[in-house]
Amino acid sequence: MPDREEHCATVSRYWDAVAGHYLELFRDELQGKPFDRQILASFAKKLASGAVVCDAGCGPCGHVTRLLADAGLDVVGVDISPKCIELARAEQSALRFEVMDMAAMNFSNGAMRGLVAYYSLHYQPKAGLGETMREFARVLCAGGSLLIVAKEGSSEGWIEDPLGSGQKVFWSDFKPEQLQELAIAHGFDVTSCEIRDPLPEEIAVRRIYLSARRAEEKVRAQ
Repeated sequence: MPDREEHCATVSRYWDAVAGHYLELFRDELQGKPFDRQILASFAKKLASGAVVCDAGCGPCGHVTRLLADAGLDVVGVDISPKCIELARAEQSALRFEVMDMAAMNFSNGAMRGLVAYYSLHYQPKAGLGETMREFARVLCAGGSLLIVAKEGSSEGWIEDPLGSGQKVFWSDFKPEQLQELAIAHGFDVTSCEIRDPLPEEIAVRRIYLSARRAEEKVRAQ
């Protein structure tokens, strides 16, 4: 596994460089994704009004953070890229955003009732995802809700940037069973794992929507 600190710095520099372009492309993407809106609304309905929730890997749009806040949740968006956070704060000025590595967040144990990772696990080596999942389990209270959205596949490594920046970007995608096993191994009970086909304007791979609940018992250490 590559050095985590070096990898995180590379990912942060990439997002700093492409954040503005990404914002222009995707600030309104949820308007054309009724299934995604329904999944996020269902996530919010599981929680009491005012429940504290983290949007882990919020990106420059803050659109998931906004949708969850509009559903009555107390949401904080976090991202490793300072530029993403700068733009998200400008886009969603009434909401809270902080620069953080999702695998090492500045929240106390059990501080969150819910956590969403919307297409944000893709930029990490698979060998290091256990560290991220342990952190999700740490910041979630017992019984807290987790939602992971990801693209289906089996690839991992550096690719040409699909946004056309000319840079290389690290990309991993997942099989549904991989995400389920990862969640279970780190203290979560999987409640559903739904799949949808790509929309005509999307990259032609299926989307995975994993919902899980932080188990009551002590989080396993592996």
